[in-house]
Amino acid sequence: MVVSSSSVYAKKTQAKNYPDEFGNALKEKEYAFQLVPEFHKVLMKKGYAPGLNFNYIYWRYRNEIRRRPYNPFLDFCLGELYRYKDRYPDAFKFYDSAINKAGSDIYKNILLLELFSEKRLLKWRIKEENRLLEVKRDLGALALPVLSKYFFFRAKRAAFVGSEDEVTKNIGISKDMDPFNPAIGFAYTQFLLLDKKFEFLDEFLATIHTLYIDFKARLFLIIFSYNFLFILSSIVLISLIIAYFIKYFTFIRAKLTVVIPRKGISVGMRDFIALILLLLPLIWLFPSIWSLLYMVVVPIPFLNKRERWIIQLWIFILLIVSVFGVFQTRAYTALDPEQRVDILDSLGKDRYKPALIDKCDSLIAISPEDFSNYFLKGLLLKRGGFFDDAEVSYKKAMTLAPDVYQIYNNYANILFWKGQIDSSIKYYELAISKSPKAAAPHYNLAQAYIRQLNFDKSSIQMKIASHLNFNLISNQTKNSMEKNNRFLIDLILPQEMEWKWFFSLKRDYNVFPWKYIGFNYNSFTVFLACIFFLYLIIPRLVRNAGNLCPICSSPISKGNSVLFDNKYVCYRCYKKLSRVHSLDMKERLKNKIAADAKTALSNLSILWGLFLPGLGHIYIGKLRKGALFLLAFSFFSSILLVGRLTKITFYLPLLKGTNVGLYTGIAIIVIIYLFSLLSLFATNAEGSQ
Repeated sequence: MVVSSSSVYAKKTQAKNYPDEFGNALKEKEYAFQLVPEFHKVLMKKGYAPGLNFNYIYWRYRNEIRRRPYNPFLDFCLGELYRYKDRYPDAFKFYDSAINKAGSDIYKNILLLELFSEKRLLKWRIKEENRLLEVKRDLGALALPVLSKYFFFRAKRAAFVGSEDEVTKNIGISKDMDPFNPAIGFAYTQFLLLDKKFEFLDEFLATIHTLYIDFKARLFLIIFSYNFLFILSSIVLISLIIAYFIKYFTFIRAKLTVVIPRKGISVGMRDFIALILLLLPLIWLFPSIWSLLYMVVVPIPFLNKRERWIIQLWIFILLIVSVFGVFQTRAYTALDPEQRVDILDSLGKDRYKPALIDKCDSLIAISPEDFSNYFLKGLLLKRGGFFDDAEVSYKKAMTLAPDVYQIYNNYANILFWKGQIDSSIKYYELAISKSPKAAAPHYNLAQAYIRQLNFDKSSIQMKIASHLNFNLISNQTKNSMEKNNRFLIDLILPQEMEWKWFFSLKRDYNVFPWKYIGFNYNSFTVFLACIFFLYLIIPRLVRNAGNLCPICSSPISKGNSVLFDNKYVCYRCYKKLSRVHSLDMKERLKNKIAADAKTALSNLSILWGLFLPGLGHIYIGKLRKGALFLLAFSFFSSILLVGRLTKITFYLPLLKGTNVGLYTGIAIIVIIYLFSLLSLFATNAEGSQ
C-alpha cells in the first residue's frame, strides 16, 4: 500500500473526526493494491517483476470492478497495468474512470491525488486538483479545513524540493479550500511577496477583508490585536519604569541616608547601608510583579511633571487595554472546538455528514427553543440533498425566529429545487421584506423569475443584488452551475447569534498574559488604577525631594552632605576640596570635578543605551528622543513576540525555508540600537563642546 507523508498527516490529524470516511477509503485502496500479490511489487515500486501474467491480472481486476463498481483504486491499478505494458491510451481511460468513480468523496480524491503525484502523472494530478476544488463547491461547503491543511502540507513539501510552481499552486488551492483561515491567507501573501509577485497586495487586502467578515477570523483578530497591544504597552511601560528607577536610584539612596543614625556611622557607611536597604526589597520580590510595583512607586517623589505624565499616560493605556480582556479571554474560550460557538461556526461552513446531523440533534435536545440548531440542521440536510427533512427543520426555525431573513431565503431555495417556483418567490419576497439590503435573496429571486421566463423582473433583481454586494454576486455567477449546492446562494447563521453565545461564555484566564501575571484582567486593572492614583497623590504630599551637590550635581541629603563654604556639598567633594587651601586651586578642582561628573554621566548614558534603545536618552533628560527610540524598539519587539506568545492556530512557517520575517525584525531592532547609540554619542559630543 502506498501511503505518502501527506496521507499520514491527514490520517493523524483528521481520522478521529472522520474515521469511517478515511478508513473506508484507505481499506479500498489497500484491497486494490494487494489484490494480485505479484503485481503489488510494481505498484509499490519495489523493483522489476518479470513474467507477469497480463491476462490473469486483467481478469482479476475486471471481475473486482464488476463486484465493486465504486472502488476507484481498482481502475487506477488497471491503468497502471496497461501503462506497465506500454498501452497508454487504455491506461489513460482507466485513470479518468478512477477520478469519476471517486466522485465527491474527498478522501478517495486525496488518495488518488497522492498516487498520481507519486507516479508523476501530471495531467491526472492536475485533473484531481481541479476535481477537489469542484467537490468543495458541489458539496456546498464554505470551507474544508481538512483539504486546506493537506494542500498546505503539499506546498511545504514542494518548497523543500525547490518546486516554486508547485508551491504557488498548492498554497493557492489551500487558501481556496479554507478562505477563512487567516494563517493560510497571510502565508500565501508572504509567499507572493518573497517571490516578488504583484498579486501579493491583492491577497493581503483580501485576507484583511476576511478578518472583518468572518466570525472566527474576528476572534483571531481580537486575540492577536489584544496581545500585540498588551505586549507593546507593557514593554514601553516596563522600560520607562526601569529607566526612571535607574535615573533616580542615587536620589533615593541619598534620601535613605537621612533615616540612618549618624552617631558612630561614617557617611560612606551610611551610603552603603542605604544601598542595601534599597536593593534588598527588589532582590526579595524579583521576578514577581511586585518588584515592578516597587520600582514604579519609589521614584515618584523625584520625577518632574513631564516624566510623571508620560508614565501616567502609559499606565492609562495599559489599563484601557486590560479592560478589553473581557473580549480576549472569551475569544480563547470561543475557539475551543468543544464550545458551542465554534461548533455553530463549523456547522455553518462544513459539508453534509451524518455525524454533524447527530451533533445538531444533540444541540436541539439541549436547547429546543434555539432556532439556530434547526437552521443549521436544515442547511446541512439541504447540502446533502435531503430536501424534505431540510424543509421540516427550516419550518421549525421559522416559527422560533420569524424575523430572521436567512431562514426565509434558505427555505425558498428548498422550494425552488422541489419545483415550487411560485412558493419560492413568495418566501424570497418575505426575506427581502425582512432585510431589504441583503443581496442573496435578490439574486435568488432573479433565478426564480428566470424559471418563470420573466426576464424583466429577473434583470431588475439582479441589478439590485449586484448593487448591494457586487463581489458576492460576481463570485456566485462565476462558479454557479445547475446543481442544488451551487446555483443559488444559501445563507449561514446570522453573526448576531454567534456574538450572543460569545458573550455568554466563561472567561479563560489560563492564557497569555494572565497565566504569567497571576491576576485576571479585573484585578490587574484595579492594580494599575491604584498606581495611577499614587502618581497623583504622592507628588502632592512630598515636595522638593531631590537636592543636588552644587559642584558635581550628585544627589545629596542631610545624611550624606557636609557644609562647606556656606553650601552643602556631597561628602566626596568635601573630602577632595578640604585638602586644598589655595582659592585658585579650589576653583580649578571644582571645574575638574564638574567635568569628570559630566564625563561619567555621558559614559553611564551610553552604558544604559546598550541595554535598551532610548534608555540612555531618558537617563540624561532627553525624554522626547528617548521615548521615540523606545517606542520603535517596543513596536518591532512586540511583532516578534506576539506570534510566539499567541497560540491561535496551527503554526505556519515561511515556505522558502528561511524565516525572513524574523531576521528582518531583528535587523530593524539592531538598526534602532545603532541609531540610538549614534544619537547618544552626538548628544554627548555637543555637550562636551
